[in-house]
Amino acid sequence: MAESIDIAFALNRRPLRLRVRSDRRLLDVLRDDLRLMGAQEGCGVGECGACTIVLDGRAVNSCLVMAYQADGASIETIEGLAAGEKLHPLQEAFVERGAIQCGACSPGMILAAKALLDLNPTPDSREIRDAISGNLCRCTGYGRIVAAIGRAAGAVQSTRPMARSSGAAPSYFRPRSLEEALEILAQRAGEARPIAGGTNVLVGAQEGRIERGLLFDVTAVPEMQGIEERGDALWLGALVTHADAAVSPLVARDAPVLGAACRASTAPQIRNRATVGGSLASALVTSDAVVALVASDAILEIVSVSARREIPAAELSAGPGTTALEPDELIVGVRIPRREGLRGAFARLGQRQGPAVAKISVGVAMTFREGQPEWVRVALGGAASTVLRAVETEGALAAGGYDALQKAKEAIRAEVRPVDDHRSSREYRREMAAVLLERAVRELADG
Repeated sequence: MAESIDIAFALNRRPLRLRVRSDRRLLDVLRDDLRLMGAQEGCGVGECGACTIVLDGRAVNSCLVMAYQADGASIETIEGLAAGEKLHPLQEAFVERGAIQCGACSPGMILAAKALLDLNPTPDSREIRDAISGNLCRCTGYGRIVAAIGRAAGAVQSTRPMARSSGAAPSYFRPRSLEEALEILAQRAGEARPIAGGTNVLVGAQEGRIERGLLFDVTAVPEMQGIEERGDALWLGALVTHADAAVSPLVARDAPVLGAACRASTAPQIRNRATVGGSLASALVTSDAVVALVASDAILEIVSVSARREIPAAELSAGPGTTALEPDELIVGVRIPRREGLRGAFARLGQRQGPAVAKISVGVAMTFREGQPEWVRVALGGAASTVLRAVETEGALAAGGYDALQKAKEAIRAEVRPVDDHRSSREYRREMAAVLLERAVRELADG
């Protein structure tokens, strides 16, 4: 049975304390308890962006955030933008440019834009379109929305994310150390489930497959954070978000395929919350980040109260949604071996143009010596019951020669073995895997 817990956060620049049930989403608290109706309940699974708010300076989907995860945070909603009767420059621009029609998407769209302008007051049209790519509008062609955000740019003063509330109350199962998190798992093995960004876990809760009251928040565990060099490897904490990996210079140098995958996939709201460890633990066969980690030869650091072990990323998943993790284990970090002159490329085919779950994706990492392939890794998402390392394709590319790419395309068609589903046939995904492989390899060769 869900418990009631005390949380405290800054809401639209004002401190707030309240008591909430442990199984409630932040969206529910905003709408039902606080009567802030600007955040809309749209899809409920993080795809439409109608519930977008700004959490600690970043646009996120409030339907994928548990209420207790907001403890100590700073939150902005559409209701806090106007200063009395004076509209925020973004609101004024949306009205003047006719960027509002039915209005269902407008609050989320404006807040996604505000998060962008607070960090980048002078974005170009490409940056604007990327910032709102996770917000769907069924009325307009987005042209007026982009124009309105461009008009507001410059009128909005850049600000840093607001400081986290100093009045934070102790939260429900929010461990502050790795030791504490592991003790919770050991005591409630098979019952409590860790949550970080929630972009996969809360979709399951929305569909009734997971009880929200059995989730506990690990985002305050310091041992699971950071991107740093450790000896001859690059280390990423399990709590590193896709957004952080996408812009990290260390990732760009030592795991370029991961940086490319994190930039190419999903909406900004999802990138701002989704974590490296969460992507691995969810064991989705279409996870772009996992494809990139397999192509990077990543090694996972897994811990429990009594043991520590390491396994390759390619060996974690045992099938869709199933991993080799024991109920009392956590992924604490990921180690990626450093290779001189490493190049990486990532290509994907989504269900629609823009951010969407991939039907098929290909990650390629290579090093070269005197213009010839020296070390090759190829990974596939959506091609089998797990993220797949394409060993035969790697061999064809590593052999070199004028027809290496053609042989590799033949090999990858044979290695793809998806089941038929409503999205696409086996043959279609085999052919698209070959197309995406060629696209990735030519990008590497041109580089």
